[in-house]
Amino acid sequence: MRFLLFDRVTAFEPGRRLEAVKCFSMQDEALKEHFPRRPLVPGSLVLEAMLQTTGFIVVRTSGYKVLPLFSMLEDCVLPPSLPPGTLMHVTGELLSSNPKGSMGRCEARVDGAVVASIGRVLFAHFPTPDEAGLRRMFGVYGDLP
Repeated sequence: MRFLLFDRVTAFEPGRRLEAVKCFSMQDEALKEHFPRRPLVPGSLVLEAMLQTTGFIVVRTSGYKVLPLFSMLEDCVLPPSLPPGTLMHVTGELLSSNPKGSMGRCEARVDGAVVASIGRVLFAHFPTPDEAGLRRMFGVYGDLP
């Protein structure tokens, strides 16, 4: 099962930044019971979309040889109420990286306004156990811009 929380990569600068979009649909399994009378996108999904976007910079820049493991974040702001049908633009930036880990930041925008952000996120690096499998999983994004 794929658990990718961004739908499309719109811009990519290896080792620097990645821009992606995520549309939270009412069809998303997580929204089926998340407040039946007034559905809202759970903040945990917004956070995971930001972490995956930022972590994918590490994966892609390493040539799929490194698997980033989220280990710490600071200054996280999440939206109090994000309705289904929202198109979210996520920008992740890699601030520094070495063989053992990476540090980045991320922000999410809806209609041009920042709705969520991570001031600093740390990833530990682990060798990819299945480089070909990781390439296949992220292959749904095709040839990145």
